[in-house]
Order: sequence, then structure tokens, then C-alpha cells
Amino acid sequence: MCQQIHPTKGEVRKHGHLKIARYHQHAAEALDLTMTPLDFIKKSFPQYEKDTEEWRREIGRFGVTGKSQTEAIGCMSDGVKSRLIFCMMALENPHMLLLDEPTNHLDMECIDALAEAINEFPGGMVLVSHDFRLISQVFQSIWVCDNKTIALWKGDITSYKNT
Repeated sequence: MCQQIHPTKGEVRKHGHLKIARYHQHAAEALDLTMTPLDFIKKSFPQYEKDTEEWRREIGRFGVTGKSQTEAIGCMSDGVKSRLIFCMMALENPHMLLLDEPTNHLDMECIDALAEAINEFPGGMVLVSHDFRLISQVFQSIWVCDNKTIALWKGDITSYKNT
């Protein structure tokens, strides 16, 4: 989906206007650890003409608030860095989300907030997760990838967990 690997047979075609935002375990490596979240977001999205207070509110919606907006990203916890990545994803205004283990550095409150945001997202989403709490809150269908097959699971996450 991200065109990082090529199929061994056939082809994968993506619509030219499709915008995909991706979260993965190494996403925070894209952050400049010497910058503040406020400066990093401003630099990353120059197309948005927002003043500092508007940027503060934007970042604050993702739980990066107060003093943490003006401290170096390198001094922040992995959870706060994850929140900053989610903010960047939202600013990209994607049509589709690819989320690979998005809860690794999040506490329960953040996981619930992420679930709420996912449920409100109007686009498509692929979620890869071992976090049954998140899955139970957001799933519409569960696909099981096992033994070189992909199959639709006909139950909920609890019934899958019990197999």
C-alpha cells in the first residue's frame, strides 16, 4: 500500500490523488529531535498560514500542551512523540490511514482517545494491532492473515482471542 515493496505477481495501482497517512513503530524517527513541536509543525506545514496561537491549539488537540510545545522533541517521552506524529497525520488530511501498532507508547486514556478519533475518521483505515482494547472499540471487520492465507473472521475480537 505504501509502495515500499513490489508484488511478485500482478500489480498494485493506487489512485493518483489518494493521500495515505501512515503510523508505524519508527515514525518518530522523522522528527527533528533538536526542534520544539511548535517549530517542527510550522516548518513541516508551511502551506498553512496559521499564527502561533492557532498552531498551539492544533498541537494541543493531540495532548501536546503548555511547556511541552516549546521544549526540544528529543526530551519528550515516546508517547508525546507519538501524539505529535498523529497531529502531523491529521494535518495531511488523508483519505486513508495505515496504522501499524499505534498504541505501543500510549496510555489507556490516549488509546481511548485514538479509538474515538478513528471512529470519527471519515476515510478508510487499515489497523494492524495486538491491542485488543483498541481493536474491540474500532473494528468493522477482522481479517486474519495466517499460513499464507487471508480470511474474514466472522466474529468479534473476543471470539478470535478465545480460539
